[in-house]
Order: sequence, then C-alpha cells, then structure tokens
Amino acid sequence: YRAKRDAFLPVLLDIGFKCNPPRGAYYVMADGSGFGFADDVALSLELVKNGGVAVVPGSSFFSNPADGKNLVRFCFCKKEDTLQEATKRLRAWAAGF
Repeated sequence: YRAKRDAFLPVLLDIGFKCNPPRGAYYVMADGSGFGFADDVALSLELVKNGGVAVVPGSSFFSNPADGKNLVRFCFCKKEDTLQEATKRLRAWAAGF
C-alpha cells in the first residue's frame, strides 16, 4: 500500500487537493474546498459524473457531518491498472476544470 500511496498522493496534490499522507490506511481523506463546490457531496457527484472517478463524501465519516464537508475519501488499494486510469481521469478532469 505504501508504494500505491506514494504514487497516488502526489497526483492529488498536483491537481489541487490538500491532503496528508496516511500512515496506516488504504485511503486518503482529501480536502477539495479549493474547487469551489458547495460541499463534499457536490464534489463527489462531480467527480463521478464528469471525472469518472468514484469517491466517498467525507461527511459520512463524522458524527457531525459539517466536520467533513470539504473532504472526500479516495481509496488506493486497487489494482495498478485501476490506479493509473484513475490518475489519468483525475488529471483530465482537473485540466478541464
């Protein structure tokens, strides 16, 4: 997972997400507030519809959903081909944004 994390995380940072490397997880919580969406659900829907990448809204992981309103969760415990395709799609989405 470390190699996958180390390959995927720089892509997120490069396209405008703010995130810290997880130390023991197979996912990363990324702050997408810089993209200007109303909340994590709107950003999640945008990424699925126009980016072709599924994420989980961060608010679903907090007892107070407002605490995760700018976060989305990317999972990187995928096949290498899947991560490469996600990287390609995320870069294309961000370039057109």
